[in-house]
Amino acid sequence: MSIGTDRNLNILALDVDGVLVHPNDRFDGGPWDTHIQHDLGIDPRALGQRFFKVYWPEIIVGKRDLRETLETVLPELNPAVTVDDFLNYWFVNDARVDEDVAAEVRMWRERTGGTAIAVTNQEKYRIAYLTDQVGLGDLFDHILWSGELGMTKSNIDFYLAAQARTGCDDPQRMWFFDDDQANVSVATEAGWRAHFYTSLDEMRRVLSSVRS
Repeated sequence: MSIGTDRNLNILALDVDGVLVHPNDRFDGGPWDTHIQHDLGIDPRALGQRFFKVYWPEIIVGKRDLRETLETVLPELNPAVTVDDFLNYWFVNDARVDEDVAAEVRMWRERTGGTAIAVTNQEKYRIAYLTDQVGLGDLFDHILWSGELGMTKSNIDFYLAAQARTGCDDPQRMWFFDDDQANVSVATEAGWRAHFYTSLDEMRRVLSSVRS
């Protein structure tokens, strides 16, 4: 189903983690689980090996439920930590919005009259948190995520499906920024104007020539 975009308008598509959203400042640029051993008594290496490496590929495309999986895994990591404890720690500590990037999204919409969407590898619980609690639902016209589409951004069909959802007929009207070069390459294959995100200044430079 189309999200109702005017087919002749340009669309700004942004990755979320690494472009708009980052771990909190207390991690000094590191991942959100940098201090999880100290804070929750969970070894981050064990978390990576026993949870993310084994189950995340299915969770991120909606084939496995995050909460149900954690109910099984967390007792192996620290039985004193509940699923709610873990998810609250993760979601809160991985939710710092780059307000300058957010302002650029708002200016894009005002200047071009175009649509702004988020395209992201996410599962249903964190996408709900980012949408409702962090404010991405107000910032973007629509959020397209891997758990909903059943595939990640490593798959060209993700971009074809995302474009179809916008109602845009011309992939050259899809302006995309991602901090993962592999995703940029796949989006380029789909015909999008895809750019590797290095800085807000560079994104502004690219977008400066785009009009309605």
